[in-house]
Amino acid sequence: MNKQNKTINWLVAILFTTTLFACERTRTVEETDATERDKDTTIVATTGETTEDKLEKLRGWMNEKADRTDTAIRENWPQTKEELRRINQDIERNFDSLSTESKEEYRRLKQRYESWEAKQERRQSQPLDPAKVKTWEEQLLREYKDISTISPANIREAYLTFMSTVRIKKRSWTPGDWDYVDHVYGKLNDRRGQIEGQISTSDKLKIRTLQAEYLALEGAADTRSMLNDVNEK
Repeated sequence: MNKQNKTINWLVAILFTTTLFACERTRTVEETDATERDKDTTIVATTGETTEDKLEKLRGWMNEKADRTDTAIRENWPQTKEELRRINQDIERNFDSLSTESKEEYRRLKQRYESWEAKQERRQSQPLDPAKVKTWEEQLLREYKDISTISPANIREAYLTFMSTVRIKKRSWTPGDWDYVDHVYGKLNDRRGQIEGQISTSDKLKIRTLQAEYLALEGAADTRSMLNDVNEK
C-alpha cells in the first residue's frame, strides 16, 4: 500500500512540475509578444492612435487639401500648420514602427507636405491680386469663368476645360502662376462641393480622374521648382 501511495505521489509531482513549466512558457511567450508590440501599444495608450493611424490622417489631409481654396486655408493657417507639423513629428518619432511600404509612402507624403507648406507660406506673405484672379479664371475656364453659375449639368465640362488649358500651358508657368491656377482650381472644387448631391455618378468619376491628373501635374511642377531652387544655390 505504501509503495502504491509513493507511486501516486510521484506521478502527481511530475504532473505539477509539467503544468508549472507550461504556464511559465506561456507567460514568457506572452511577454515577448507584448515587448514586440510595445511601441504601438504605448502610442495607443497615450493618444488613442498608432503611427499607422497618424499616417492615414496625413494621407487623408494631403488628398483633401486640394479641395480647399486659399481663403479657407488662410483663415486657419496657424492652427493647420501646427497640427500638421505635430502629426509629422509624431510619425518621425515612431518611424521604425511603420511597415516598409508605409515608410516609403511617408517619405513621399512628407515631400508633398513640405512643398505645399512652402507654397502656403509664400501665399501668406504675397496675397493674390483679385484682378489677376479674374484674368486667370477667364484663361482657365473660358465660358465657365463665372464659377458660381456652374451647374450639375456642365460642371464636368468646366473641369475638362480647366484641364485642357493646364495640359497645354503647364510648362510655361512660374511658381507664381501656379498659385493662381491652384486658387482657381480650389474655387472650382468649392463649387463642386456645393452641388455634389446633384452630379451624376459618371460625372463624379470623371471629375475625380481629372482631379488626380491635376494633382500629379501640380506635384511635378513643385518638384521642378524645388530642383531649380537647389541648382541656383
